[in-house]
Amino acid sequence: MLKRRLLALILLCLGISIAALALWDPSPSSERRFDRGTNGIWLGHKWYTGRGVRTGEPVTPNEVIELKENLERHGMRDLFVHVGPALEDGSLEDSPGDLFNTLRENIPDARLLAWVGARVENVPLEDSTFRKHLIESIQGLREAGFEGVHFDFEPLADYEPGYLALLSEVRAAMGEDFLISQATPRASFMGIFPGPLRPSFWSEDFYIETMMRSDQTVLMAYDSGLDFVPAYIEFVRHQAGLLADWGCSISGHEVLVGLPAYEDVPLYSNPEVENLRTASLGVRSTLEAQGDQANCIVGVAIYSNWVTDEDEWRDFRRYWMHQPSAPDR
Repeated sequence: MLKRRLLALILLCLGISIAALALWDPSPSSERRFDRGTNGIWLGHKWYTGRGVRTGEPVTPNEVIELKENLERHGMRDLFVHVGPALEDGSLEDSPGDLFNTLRENIPDARLLAWVGARVENVPLEDSTFRKHLIESIQGLREAGFEGVHFDFEPLADYEPGYLALLSEVRAAMGEDFLISQATPRASFMGIFPGPLRPSFWSEDFYIETMMRSDQTVLMAYDSGLDFVPAYIEFVRHQAGLLADWGCSISGHEVLVGLPAYEDVPLYSNPEVENLRTASLGVRSTLEAQGDQANCIVGVAIYSNWVTDEDEWRDFRRYWMHQPSAPDR
């Protein structure tokens, strides 16, 4: 009899938990929007060299016009233009083509940031000679017309050797008027030291150290591996909340929250769960809850331009930019 009662109690508790989970919704409670027209987007390599990566064909004038109109329509201020992975000696394989000057002329209000990254195992970040040569490459990018650099080294562990030194040395070499932006992995739960999860999560201390040496942090709020929509919305909400707490404690630091618009990494991301709609809801939920305390979150960033189709752009307008009643131009 006691065993039956215990089993019944367990089943009742399980049923209540399942019901509560089914009703759980971390989405924002209002239709308020927070778009300031200061969003970002990752642009492919062809916008640097002027030629398609696979075809080698030059970018056409019509493509430039379409890009300009699309970016302006969606409030894209920061353009992370892929300039290629850094090589082992700190150099870059390609040089900017004439198209880059065309971009500068056609989108004068945008901030063009050179997207520089690499697989961490392929470059010696801890080597001062490598960092010196990489900074020389970045100086060349500034001369070509870039207003800043956007670092995206992956997988970058908590307190990765050489990374803080790189940020400090870029600042010393390039000055305060050169923007230093970084794409960053998820923050560890409550900011505590991530222990064995160091390759995938950063601690609060390391996040703040990097923020003090840079101007902008772009959280990669995707590849969570979650298969439950409310859980992913809560993941984005929690991550954005942590970065708001830390980024807003540093005067002038900006935070963008990266949103996913791709469908080709099934081991890390379920596009039915992780997408522009759900990620936007998570960011809005944070901003709704924190108000002015999260004013350093100046927008979102889409990864990436070359995989975002019209349905996804419509979701971006619907869930991030506009009130539901606003006409969808």
